[in-house]
Amino acid sequence: MAPKAWYGSSFVYDDEPFTTEELDAAAARALQSRLAAFAPEQFGPPPGGGDTSAVVLGRFLPVHDGHRYLIEIAQAHAPNVWVFVRKSADDPVPWEVRRDWLTELFPTVSVAGLEAGTSWAERILAHVRPDYLVAGESYDHGFRQLLGAQMIIVNRSAIPVSGTQVRADPWGSERYLPPPVRAWYTKRVRIVGAESTGKTTLAKRLAEHYGTVWVPEAARDLGGSSTLSADLVSRVAHMQRTSEERLARRASRALFCDTGLLALRLWSERLYQASPQWLQEAAERETADLYLLAAHDLPFTGHFSNDRPAERAEFAAAWKRELHRLGHRYVLLLGDHDERFAAAVEAVDAVLG
Repeated sequence: MAPKAWYGSSFVYDDEPFTTEELDAAAARALQSRLAAFAPEQFGPPPGGGDTSAVVLGRFLPVHDGHRYLIEIAQAHAPNVWVFVRKSADDPVPWEVRRDWLTELFPTVSVAGLEAGTSWAERILAHVRPDYLVAGESYDHGFRQLLGAQMIIVNRSAIPVSGTQVRADPWGSERYLPPPVRAWYTKRVRIVGAESTGKTTLAKRLAEHYGTVWVPEAARDLGGSSTLSADLVSRVAHMQRTSEERLARRASRALFCDTGLLALRLWSERLYQASPQWLQEAAERETADLYLLAAHDLPFTGHFSNDRPAERAEFAAAWKRELHRLGHRYVLLLGDHDERFAAAVEAVDAVLG
């Protein structure tokens, strides 16, 4: 409606709206004004070329798909992207872990830490003079001025997740967890014990029950059914560790591991009274949230020539000694396959909470 008169603090408006002719005339005047100030050179080139740089700043506690989206937008605008991680001593996820996550997800991106209480602008400028500052919301005008960067605000509503949400309930935001972060939150359950105690059957059954993945025993694929040869010990151990790390990135809540490095060290010592030095050291560092120790009270089911009752009993005893020595949390599984499964589910449920 057209204003009729000004009364000091507000207009009084005419009850009659603008006519179509008046609206069209106003639009034509606006177009003429725009064209008078326009030149095609104003369009400029699309972003992303040259030697431009972009900065993304955040806590990344933890990294989630919302962060990944920001970094991807930054990469689309500049070939050189820097991610700065705000860090402090009481962060629930160490800065080094977050750095490794970001490096794994974005190998070409530079990652640096920003300590709490320091001048972020000074620290950033010590590394890069950014052309763009990419964020889900606008930063303080003074901060932008110090950086001399153009602000790119990204609408993250399409990816409705926050670090606070993930920390409170990681698996409630499962669809937004990148692979290395999924591995961080996954509880590892290691199924161990003497041969012919149902470990592989149990690992498969537990994975199906919890809707997740399991880690097969590498020795079965690389070594076949015969005795593990000394020249294969390191290869099998490396494959076992690699498979576990890769599958942890595909797990949901829990990862069930049919054996591990400690098992391979014990097997090597059982067969050859020795094990590779690197394997000994790696086995000492290996952990799990829960060990399920399958007792050897089930009858041996392999070929009779491989049935060595005394060795089998000693191997079972060695497992108990090692788990106690290392202080690992474990549950001894007894009885038939169904009884073992029921006991395992009870123990895993307690770990998952």
